[in-house]
Amino acid sequence: MGKIKNIVFDLGGVIMNLNVPKTIEEFERLGITNIINRTGHHYTDSVFYDFEIGKVSEFEFIEKLRKMSSLQPSSEEIQNAWNAMILNMPQERIECLINLKEKYNIYLLSNTNSIHQKKFLNEVNKENNFSFNNLFIKAYYSHELGIRKPDEKVFRFVLKDSNLNAEETLFIDDSIDNIRVAEKAGIKGCYFINGNLERNLEKYSICINH
Repeated sequence: MGKIKNIVFDLGGVIMNLNVPKTIEEFERLGITNIINRTGHHYTDSVFYDFEIGKVSEFEFIEKLRKMSSLQPSSEEIQNAWNAMILNMPQERIECLINLKEKYNIYLLSNTNSIHQKKFLNEVNKENNFSFNNLFIKAYYSHELGIRKPDEKVFRFVLKDSNLNAEETLFIDDSIDNIRVAEKAGIKGCYFINGNLERNLEKYSICINH
């Protein structure tokens, strides 16, 4: 395997802990139901994906969700329910990123939206007294790019935009679909499965603390 110089991280489920069922539960309390398909892995309405690529505004997103409910929830209630899935960023993961920066070029590639982005950036920046985005050479967010994983275009965009050699680049994500598409673009994929960054990276001869 060629030497890895660049590491591209997913955010939710890798650096930041998520609990999507919590948001589903909160939406149900607001009368917004059946938003997840039978497999539990995909939203039934395209507005969720459109919001992730900036195709609809926050106002349009919230109004669409309000129309899904018979209870007429407020904008604040909808936003709070939507943000309920966001948990925390364990300090040890942030420390891992800080240590990795000394030896590797690290990047972020996240499927997210403006409401979630504001919440997690405000919280992590306040808690750690620094800018989360500054942990990375560049942070790529789907709603700012207009493309989301697992579209192969987003991986090729990152490679070109940051002038990265795919063979020297490792992508770590908790979605096997995203990993498979990244590998089609020539990037090495690391399927994140146990919540421990160091353990996941060891098999690629990447040592975080030494």
